[in-house]
Amino acid sequence: MKNRNAIQYLSYLVIYGALILIGFKFEEHLQIKAEENFLITPYFYYSLFFPVLLGALFAIPKAKQSYQKNKKVGINWGKLLVFGIPSLLVLLFPAYYFTILTWGKLTPFATLLYGNENLHFLSGLILGYIIVDSIEYTTDREDRNHRKEEKNGS
Repeated sequence: MKNRNAIQYLSYLVIYGALILIGFKFEEHLQIKAEENFLITPYFYYSLFFPVLLGALFAIPKAKQSYQKNKKVGINWGKLLVFGIPSLLVLLFPAYYFTILTWGKLTPFATLLYGNENLHFLSGLILGYIIVDSIEYTTDREDRNHRKEEKNGS
């Protein structure tokens, strides 16, 4: 059993490593094409969606284990709102920096957020992970106990 888990984690590591390398190479290709053609939108959209997809893929092994044990699906809205909304705002900051609303001028830390690619990538990873991780699987027994606690607390 332990060898099977080790092999499974090693395969996850190899697959994720390959996806990261391929993803960064493709992003570099899009950046070169954007500089040649003066069309930045494909690069921009890719830089928004790639880290979110990667973060979601990082959360899949944990979600898979939870799903195998429990079958009832629920959403942890607290986790999704507390971690998801700020990371979404940081990820989308370059998009609304140049809008008509000029949010970039209103935000006091706009210079920190604009052009900081590491921060955008990290916030995309967090957002993708939180989206998958906020989907929680419970058993019927846990769900009934939670409802009883809510009734007793009210």
